[in-house]
Amino acid sequence: MLAHVSLGLAVQAADLPPVGPTPASSRLAEAWLRRVVRKLPADELALVKRAQSTLLGNLVTGAAWTPFRGVMPSLGTYRGVWNWDSAFHAVGLALWDPNLARDQIRILFDKQLPTGALPDVIFEDGRIVTNFTKPPVMAWAVEVVDRRSPDTEFLKAMYPKLIRLGEFFEQHRGGDTDGLFFYGGAHAGMDSGWDNAIRWDGGYVDSKPDEKRLWAVDLNCYMVSHYRALASIARRIGDRGGDKKWRGKAETLAKQINDRLWDDAIGAYVDRDRVTHANGPALSPATFMPLFVHIAPPERAARLAKLAEDPSEFYPAMPTAAYSTTGYDSKAYWRGPMWVNVAFFALKGLLDYGYRDLAERMRSNLVGWMEHSDGLYEYYDSRSGKGLGARDFGWSSAFALSFVFDWDNNHLTRLFGATPQDTPADGSR
Repeated sequence: MLAHVSLGLAVQAADLPPVGPTPASSRLAEAWLRRVVRKLPADELALVKRAQSTLLGNLVTGAAWTPFRGVMPSLGTYRGVWNWDSAFHAVGLALWDPNLARDQIRILFDKQLPTGALPDVIFEDGRIVTNFTKPPVMAWAVEVVDRRSPDTEFLKAMYPKLIRLGEFFEQHRGGDTDGLFFYGGAHAGMDSGWDNAIRWDGGYVDSKPDEKRLWAVDLNCYMVSHYRALASIARRIGDRGGDKKWRGKAETLAKQINDRLWDDAIGAYVDRDRVTHANGPALSPATFMPLFVHIAPPERAARLAKLAEDPSEFYPAMPTAAYSTTGYDSKAYWRGPMWVNVAFFALKGLLDYGYRDLAERMRSNLVGWMEHSDGLYEYYDSRSGKGLGARDFGWSSAFALSFVFDWDNNHLTRLFGATPQDTPADGSR
C-alpha cells in the first residue's frame, strides 16, 4: 500500500528502495500544480494530478543508480530504469522540476557503452542489459528539457555524449552503409521498443544477420530529431561548425526518408526491407512520424490524414497496427492496442499539418480513456479503451501531461521549424 503526501504524490512502499519525491521535490511539484489549477477544466486537472502523482510515485533511489534519482516505468512491474522511458519521463518532469528531469538523462549516460550506445535498462540489482538499446530520443529530450529550463553547462556536458550516441546508430544500425537506419541488436523488437509488434513478423524480430532488417520509419525520423537537437545544442553552446553539420545531416536523412520510404500506391511511409525493398509486414503509427518531425510534403500529409480518419485503418485510437492488419489484436501488447507515446507523436503531427478537427477528435477519444480509467495504464485496448498492462505507468503519465501542456504549441516540435504547409513558396520562413 502506498502512502501519500498532499496533492496525491505517492511516496513510499515498504518492499522497495526509497521511493517518492523528497520534500524539496514535493514543494516544486505542488507549487507548479497550484499555478495551473485555475487554467484547466476539471477533467484535465484530475488527469494532470494523476500523471504528476504517478511520475513522482515511481521515483526511486538506490545503489544501482547512485548518485541519481530514477523513475521506474511502474513500481509493480518494471523494476529498473529504462532507456527511452527515461527520456519521456524527463520531458514531463521538466514542467516543474528540471533538475530531476536532468537526472533521468544522466542516469543512462552514466552507463554509456564504449560504442556510444546506451543500455536498454539498469535494474535495481545492478544488472545492465546491453545487447540491444532503444530509439535515439535522448537528444530531443535534452533539448526539450533545456528549453523548459535553460542550463548551458548541462548542454556542454551532454553534447559529446549525444554525438557518440548518434555515431553508434550510424556505425551499427545502418546509417553509414545504407543512408537509412534499421533496428538491430539481439532482438530488433526490443531495440525498437515495440517488442512483439506485427511490424517485426516474418523473421525480422530476432534475425542475427543484418540482411534481414527493416529500414524503420520511426527510427529514421528519430535520427532526424537527433540531428536537429544536436544542431540546436551546438548553437546554444557556440559550436557554429556543429550547427551546420547536424542541420546538413538532418536534411540529407529527411530526403532519404521521402525518396525511399514512401509508398505512393497506399499513401503511406513504410518500413522497408533493406535487401529486397519489400514493404514491412504492417502499417503502424510509425507511418505518421514524418509529420511529427515536419519533413513530409503537404500532399503526402493529406494522404496520411485519410489513413488516420479511416475506421478500417487508424481511427479513432491510432492502434499500433492498423485495424485492417492481419493478426491485429486490440489487447495484445504491441500487436494492436493504443500506446500513448506513439499515438501522441502521430496526432501531434496531424495537428501541426493543419488537420485540427481530426487530431482534436482523436485526442479527445484517447485523453477520455485516460481520464475515465482507474489509473494511467501501460497501453489501452484500441477498441474498448480499457486500460491494460502495468498500472501507474510512467510514460503514459508523461504524455498525458504533453496532451495537455504541449498540444497546441511547438514546445516539443520547435526543433523542426515550420511545417511545409506553413513555408512560403519561395522557401523563406
